[in-house]
Amino acid sequence: MAPREFLPFQKEDKGKGFVERRSEVCILQDKIRFYELVLNRYRQMIERNESKTIADLKALVEPKNETVVRIGDEIISSMRPYIYDQHFEAAAEAAHKVVREMRTMRSPMDFWLEPKELIALRGGDPMDKAIFLCSLLIALENTDSYVIVGVNTGIKVAVGYKFGNTWRLIDTTSRASVSGEKDKILNEWFGGERQVYEFNNVYYNQLKGEE
Repeated sequence: MAPREFLPFQKEDKGKGFVERRSEVCILQDKIRFYELVLNRYRQMIERNESKTIADLKALVEPKNETVVRIGDEIISSMRPYIYDQHFEAAAEAAHKVVREMRTMRSPMDFWLEPKELIALRGGDPMDKAIFLCSLLIALENTDSYVIVGVNTGIKVAVGYKFGNTWRLIDTTSRASVSGEKDKILNEWFGGERQVYEFNNVYYNQLKGEE
C-alpha cells in the first residue's frame, strides 16, 4: 500500500451531508461559473484534440451508429414494409423535421457532438445537425446524401441529396429547402462562398475554389 503522502488528494465531502441554503437558481449559477472555469482551463487541450479539417469530417458521418439507426427505425415504423422508391421522400421529410426541431446551439469551442449527445441535448450547432441528418438519410438508404459546406468569412452548412433525377438542399435550422438541378441550387445557396465542399461517410470533394 502506498504511503499516505503519495495517495491522490481528494476534497472531503463532495456534497454529502451538506445542505445548500440558497435558491436553486443561485446554485445553478455557481455550477455554470464553475464549469466555465474548468472549460477555460482546458480549452486549448480540448480544441487541440477536437480540431478537424473539412476532409476529416467525413469520419463523423455514421449511418450505422446505434442512435442514428434507432431514429431511422422510428421514422419508418409507420411505413413498413419500407420500400425506398415509395417511402424515401416522406422519410427524408420526417428526418428533416427531427433535426430542425432541435435547438441550434453555438458551441463556445471546437467540440463535436456524437449522435447520442445530440439527441440527449436536443440541440447542436449547424454542422453537428448537418452531419447527423446526412447520417440519417444514408441510414434511410440514400447513399447520394452529402453535407455541403461553404466557406467565406464564416461557414455555411446544408445537407444535399439526390433522389431520382432531382437534387434537394435542406437547411437544418429551418423548414427551408430547394430542389432542382445540382449546379443551379448550389449556386443559389452557396454562390457567394469562396470555397464549397461536399462529403459523406465515404466521399469528399471540393466543388468550388482552391485549397
